[in-house]
Amino acid sequence: MLLRKIIATVKGLEDPKYPLLGPNLTGLYWFGLWQCGNKIRDGLFNFLHVCSLLFVASEFVELYFMRNDLMRVLFNVSVTTLSLVAISKTMTFIYYLPRWRVLCKNISAEEIDATKNGDPVVKSLMRKYTVYSRKITYLFWSVMFLTNVVTLTSPFLKYLTVQSYREMVKNGTEPYPQILSSWFPCDKTKMPGYFVAIAVHIIMTSQGTGVVAVYDANAVAIMAFLKGQMMILRYKANRIFGGKNEIPRHEILANIKECHRLHNFFIEQYYSFNSIISPVMFIYVLVCSIMICCSVVQLSVGDVTMSQKLWVFEYTSAMGVQLFLYCWHSNEIAYESYDVDQGVYSSNWWRADVQVRRQVLLLAGKLSPSYILQAGPFTNFSMATFINILKGSYSFYTLFTQMQEK
Repeated sequence: MLLRKIIATVKGLEDPKYPLLGPNLTGLYWFGLWQCGNKIRDGLFNFLHVCSLLFVASEFVELYFMRNDLMRVLFNVSVTTLSLVAISKTMTFIYYLPRWRVLCKNISAEEIDATKNGDPVVKSLMRKYTVYSRKITYLFWSVMFLTNVVTLTSPFLKYLTVQSYREMVKNGTEPYPQILSSWFPCDKTKMPGYFVAIAVHIIMTSQGTGVVAVYDANAVAIMAFLKGQMMILRYKANRIFGGKNEIPRHEILANIKECHRLHNFFIEQYYSFNSIISPVMFIYVLVCSIMICCSVVQLSVGDVTMSQKLWVFEYTSAMGVQLFLYCWHSNEIAYESYDVDQGVYSSNWWRADVQVRRQVLLLAGKLSPSYILQAGPFTNFSMATFINILKGSYSFYTLFTQMQEK
């Protein structure tokens, strides 16, 4: 019964206007990023986004006040930097919303046209990356939902499991457990300020986690689309001169023209998508490096409770999954675009006359460059980048543990 409800809910997210991005755009709409012209709803969500920005600022203010306590800073800087990533994604998405609309509209129009043309191989390739995108989207949403639950409940696990801590809270020697660390103009350690702080923390944590989940899943879906278009382009380049049977010259020229059109379409969407996400991805790579370093260091501290270690482990895993998704799929785009010109060379080009062969050589030269997504002006999203970040985190962890031993 539960499984049927889940399947029905998932199917309800589909949108025929957006064959690939239907569930992703629905998720963006849920968290106020995909705004559809409803002034009241958009105004309320924009007010929430501004409040989120002020809340992130209050987290950095609180970090400044606790700067003399290194362990508290390490424990709270991870969540604070994640909040910075979430608000960066929110603000940049709202700022680039017109360009996001054009990008999503172009992607959907291309898929609808390809479906109408009726090529079974193209349809099969589209179906494969669409199913793949759905799996990644729903799995990633599940991971982020679990992260949100752990973030909301982990501060209270210590209160429920450690009796001495409960007694200290009751007699006033320890403050009430806090979900996040942020500054408030009222006293958040006593009633009723504590309830106000907890309510604000729950709203901001859920909103921030939701924004990260829907933003990243949408970006991964678009990256899967770009990879899929390279696979389709390679197939079309391979079929320029038909299969076993020869085709007329005008069909060959039409096939070459279609390859040029599809490649131009890919370049346009690639550069549009890359320019939209590159600024926030630069912040994302930098923040992920810092967060992973701070998180692994906490695991080596002796006075950290089991619930806190569980939270750190789950939190670090979620950050690693996010970074891996971007690096892996960007690497996949680079791999497919690197080999797409092989479709031309593996075609029956020897059937063509001299003039057509010239057109084929021009097409092969145009298809030869490879493309990879950029994280700002300094680095690319690739598996090499991901491995370097992990190596740097391990080096930081090793240095920290050796300093502790001395």
